[in-house]
Amino acid sequence: MASPSCDAPRGRTPLRIAVLGSPGSGKTAFCHLLAVRTGLPLYHLDDLYWSPGWSRPGEAEWAHRIDALCALPRWIADGNYAGSAEPRARAAGLVVLIDRHPLLCAAALVRRSLRLRRTAHHPGTAPRGRHGPEYVPRRLREAGDPPVLSLTALLRKALLFRRRDLVVIHDALHRTGTPVRRCRTRRQAAVLLAELVRSAPYPPSPELFPEPAVPGERHTAGPPEGRAAEGQPPEGRARQGRAPDAPEPYGHPADGRSAHPAVTPCTCPAAAAPTLWRSP
Repeated sequence: MASPSCDAPRGRTPLRIAVLGSPGSGKTAFCHLLAVRTGLPLYHLDDLYWSPGWSRPGEAEWAHRIDALCALPRWIADGNYAGSAEPRARAAGLVVLIDRHPLLCAAALVRRSLRLRRTAHHPGTAPRGRHGPEYVPRRLREAGDPPVLSLTALLRKALLFRRRDLVVIHDALHRTGTPVRRCRTRRQAAVLLAELVRSAPYPPSPELFPEPAVPGERHTAGPPEGRAAEGQPPEGRARQGRAPDAPEPYGHPADGRSAHPAVTPCTCPAAAAPTLWRSP
């Protein structure tokens, strides 16, 4: 199945990038490198979705969190969640679809699961993998929950990705018309990564992964002071004098209560040294 706009025109790196793909496709490692090399703040959907004990939010709450993310001026959104792909794609300037073969994704999931199970996991710390700390959703990591809820469910999702989730994503992308770059191999992903880094609107912030924001506030990464990013939304240009990692109120109505849940960028240890994707 061909993705819409898979030959999207090249140009300046958008300030909002949605990264989609099967479990085990390597999209999270791709996102970590993209964030490190462009300075765009990274948001993992798993951080927004999962709560301690692998508990899920209600539909209304999940939609509320997605809306809060989409309203931010700059982001890399890492995660599949096909049912919410359309609002993310509509808000994004570019969708990256990492579509590796299902068998390769399944094999990667098995290897990762075996690595995690061989590693002792302690509350508040990330389990170790072959390349260093492994990504685990923030609230699960802090609560010391097991990093894999069901390997069988993950394998089923990876093997059926093209027949199920990708069909939903494909239809959503057609409705939004957002440019899409599809990567079927790691080399294609590395080429795209290098291209996005070369055309990034500003160099990386010195503080890419600040401490989590308090409820009702968020952290943003931005261009150096006095340097406006071309194509940046008006609300982003208005903040040029702020420090890149300065907290900033978000969604405060007149009565002073937060109108949105806290949406904070990636702070996971796995972001420190991502090595999976290499430049070609």
